[in-house]
Amino acid sequence: MQEELLNSVIKITKTRDVDSLEYSLISTIQEFIGCEEVGIYKDLQVQGQLVIERSLCLKVLPHEDFLWEDRDVVKEPPSELVSCLQSACIITVQSADGTERRWLPITLQEKPIGAIAIVSKGLSSSDQVLLNAFCRIFENYLSILHENERDKLTGLLNRQTFEKKLKQLLEKQLIDHHKSAYPNDSRKRTMGATSWLAMVDIDHFKKINDSYGHVCGDEVLLLLAQKMRQYFRSSDLIFRFGGEEFVLVFEPCDHDSIKAKIEKFMELIRSTHFPFVKTMSVSIGMSRISPYDFPITVLEQADKALYYAKENGRDQLCFYEQLIEQQLIAQQNDENNDIDLF
Repeated sequence: MQEELLNSVIKITKTRDVDSLEYSLISTIQEFIGCEEVGIYKDLQVQGQLVIERSLCLKVLPHEDFLWEDRDVVKEPPSELVSCLQSACIITVQSADGTERRWLPITLQEKPIGAIAIVSKGLSSSDQVLLNAFCRIFENYLSILHENERDKLTGLLNRQTFEKKLKQLLEKQLIDHHKSAYPNDSRKRTMGATSWLAMVDIDHFKKINDSYGHVCGDEVLLLLAQKMRQYFRSSDLIFRFGGEEFVLVFEPCDHDSIKAKIEKFMELIRSTHFPFVKTMSVSIGMSRISPYDFPITVLEQADKALYYAKENGRDQLCFYEQLIEQQLIAQQNDENNDIDLF
């Protein structure tokens, strides 16, 4: 028992990304405690509203079969889950048939960010101790992964994690695509629902640093990062690439929707009062993402659109595909890659 337990802990701490860590935790809880259901729920913290997502769930079916359920937004979260997230306390409820549902909070930097949900026929004292220990190991290792993946100044995802995160998103889209039977050519580029990548650059940021100093410049970066986290969905990936440059990756939506969303964000930045800066704007280059794209290719396309925006007046949004269609820039040549990811 002790050897198996140690091996499971070693397995948990061998993971190098949050998704693998969550899978290892759920598998370990099921192996040693034997629950009917184990799930991980997260507070997406979208613009100050309580939006809860189930990131992963394991259910035990008859005849000892297992069912893994993937990411899904919880439309009507149980009141016990809400209480757990708000109070950071363990919440336990028991139904008339003896089934027990237990919610254990997960905190990051002393702030509740999610909960582990356990459904069982009741846990013994030793099982409760073991469960709490697994959750604390998960919490501690989650903190380490968070620090390794984050930019030290802004707390956004850092540049080193970009390729891995984008590849994970593309792989998921490819799987989802093959699950759907579309009669049309899957490789055909359309302006329908698709993922998008945006490169964001602060206009005249060097002038801000030169005029008011790097401390003021850092405050501008911090406030901009805060605005992006508040405005965009938690499921949208936000990276700081260094200096005043940021990269955002959005889940599938149509062209008009993403255009309207980005333009509204740009207006938010124009109306925000930054330290010592009366008005500030950003230039943005956008490129669509298909499951068959290489991360470096999409990044370069967005970079070309950003360069066009900056060279033609700044404070504007440009789409790579539209610039190509209008013959305002040359078609991207994959053989001439001049962006260094790292």
